[in-house]
Amino acid sequence: MTMLTVALVALLALVLTVVLFRRQGSSAPPPGPRAWPIIGNILDIPRKSPWKVYARWSEDNGSEMLHLKLPGASILFLNSHRTVQDLLVKRSAIYSDRPQSTMLSELMGMSWVFGLMPYGNRWKDHRRIFHREFNIETLRPHEIRSARRLLVRLLDSSVNYSRELQLTTGDAILSATYGISVNSEDDYFIHLAESLVDALVQVSRSPYLVDMFPAIKKIPSWFPGAGFKRQASKWRSLGVDVQTVPFEHVKSEVDMGTAMPSVASKFLASMRNSSVDCSETQMRSILAEAYLGGAGATVGTLCSFTLAMSLFPEIQERAHAAVTAALGQYRLPDFSDYGKIPYLDALVNEVLRWNPGAPLGLFHAVSQDDYYDGYLIRKGTMICPNTWAVLHDASIYGPSPHEFIPERFLLPDGTRNMVIPDPDGAFGFGRRVCPGRVMGRELLWITAASILVTFQIGEPIGSDGKPLDPTLIEYSNSMSSRPPYFDCLFTVRPGAEALIRCGVEELN
Repeated sequence: MTMLTVALVALLALVLTVVLFRRQGSSAPPPGPRAWPIIGNILDIPRKSPWKVYARWSEDNGSEMLHLKLPGASILFLNSHRTVQDLLVKRSAIYSDRPQSTMLSELMGMSWVFGLMPYGNRWKDHRRIFHREFNIETLRPHEIRSARRLLVRLLDSSVNYSRELQLTTGDAILSATYGISVNSEDDYFIHLAESLVDALVQVSRSPYLVDMFPAIKKIPSWFPGAGFKRQASKWRSLGVDVQTVPFEHVKSEVDMGTAMPSVASKFLASMRNSSVDCSETQMRSILAEAYLGGAGATVGTLCSFTLAMSLFPEIQERAHAAVTAALGQYRLPDFSDYGKIPYLDALVNEVLRWNPGAPLGLFHAVSQDDYYDGYLIRKGTMICPNTWAVLHDASIYGPSPHEFIPERFLLPDGTRNMVIPDPDGAFGFGRRVCPGRVMGRELLWITAASILVTFQIGEPIGSDGKPLDPTLIEYSNSMSSRPPYFDCLFTVRPGAEALIRCGVEELN
């Protein structure tokens, strides 16, 4: 063997080694703040706007990913459109699992929530049935009804707009799911769903010790320091009520022949005809999941719409002009107008993008070791899409991503700019995208269109009685985030009250 041959073989070996190393990457995780022994980064978890903090830390580290270490777990935050698409979408086969929480699944008994289920056939079955039952033909009449009932309540200048928006989402979903008509913010069914959502928010805000050290779940409830078990027991009972109380209500109405059309009443009728493909227990949990969805991120999104219209009156007037030009002066919007008012569609997209209702998406989990961008992502790592950061990615959504600019989704001639994607990430990514995303978007659209036609939203006033400073607005730190409460006046537009009254009468 000549020296030239030896040199070529050595060079080839070196090239193959470099290629293999680059393909597999190192054994190091992506960058993140230095972890302390035992407790890891638990003291580093920010309490205010964590989605903004994680995005900033990621940028400071020169990476689009951020790794945090907790006792017994690792979290990887994805802070760009590219990383989310590469991992959660293109590699969804191994990034679609959910991390399992001892507090949620075992102690609180929330394993019936299919959004929290491990990836597999049980999850697929629940999702398939949800999509079949909650289709647009089923949902749209209830969404129109809830939006028009909201307009009547807004005629009363003393109402709390935030509570009315909460009531609107609850009204739409309870009506579609159980045929229950909601007339008051103090409605028992609304309160029941809100109570469980509040519990889930509390669990999501900070890690429970039992999730880091599952063995302590065996401590007796009466033992000092076992308050988490006593609390979990109360929340477990609440979860049972959410599944059973509204369902039993519909059952009794079906028996009396007074049930309104709904997914639940349709299922019960099918059971009598032996034409169902799922059990009552399965349907109870699917209906309850939809029920909880009405008390979640959709409310925050509607509050963001209200905030944006009050902060940016010139955009509000452009949207009003676009909607009235399409509808004329003599009717309220319905879904025959859907997709036919480009500025309104752009406005809805910008509301979803500007401050998404779930700024940190639900955790995914990777089901096997993976290499990406030269880093090792170990099996079981919790993957958190930073939805806020993804939807503020200037490389995708253009310059000034922190500003509210509906026109970013439009061409100069006012038609849709197809280069800028819809902010569908507001509803999740990959195979774990929210099954209620169609209702979330359509309820926002019909509510926004209805308000823009009939009301002018005034300047936002903060809790101190002064005009709200948009640079100081802090959204709540929870899985369903919303802006702080502010006062604003809904002034009915000339001739709109008669239109509102007529629109409600048409429902009857």
